[in-house]
Amino acid sequence: MAIRKHPVFSILTTLLGVSVFSCAVFLYFGPSFEKSFRISKTSVPRLLHWRLDDFRRDWFRQHRARVDWKSMLKPCINNTQWGLEKKYWGKENRSSARTSQVVYTDIRPAGEFSKIFIQSKTADNRTKLIGGDSWRVHLRGPSSLGATVFDHENGTYEILFLIMEPGNYQVMIFLDFSLCDGFKEPPADWFIKGNAHGKEQNEGILGHLDQYLLEPFNEGKPFDISIPEATLTTRFIGK
Repeated sequence: MAIRKHPVFSILTTLLGVSVFSCAVFLYFGPSFEKSFRISKTSVPRLLHWRLDDFRRDWFRQHRARVDWKSMLKPCINNTQWGLEKKYWGKENRSSARTSQVVYTDIRPAGEFSKIFIQSKTADNRTKLIGGDSWRVHLRGPSSLGATVFDHENGTYEILFLIMEPGNYQVMIFLDFSLCDGFKEPPADWFIKGNAHGKEQNEGILGHLDQYLLEPFNEGKPFDISIPEATLTTRFIGK
């Protein structure tokens, strides 16, 4: 004769099994859960420290760039002599502000450094793989400032700026020179034919000059960015 189980006994047995299984899972995975929770609680301070590290690094980069003339001339080493044209550095390979593009933006809140990256291209839309361009960048909005431009010597240029007041800004970008034309030395006899200051030269002594481009980026169309309110304040420093 088969023994009939009571429904209550079956329910209690099921609950007991579930409880035992839950305890086993907790004991096995509990430490990892706790560790993950600790990481999540500490992730915010870590992010703040990373942002502070970014600020310190970019602060020193910007201030060093203003006085480090060797770094300024590095993309144009052996290419500053007047009349010298290196291979692949002819006028057909000049950059064009009309075809060059913004390829990446990293816009941070007020009080943090933001970045914009430009990819230089030729007039016929060929991507440049060399440096030597002279980009000039200004920002206008609730405040006005000039940006620092880094030549990465591969056709890309990093625009670095620190805005302290949030709001909407217009980024005005101009290509002044290309192919290191902005760093060319005068002819060897420049101060012989002229006076001690290089003035009083005969008209047309340098021939036809078309190096100064003064070409607005994107045909002069405004490039707008929005700077959020500051989130990184001095109360986080030293923590």
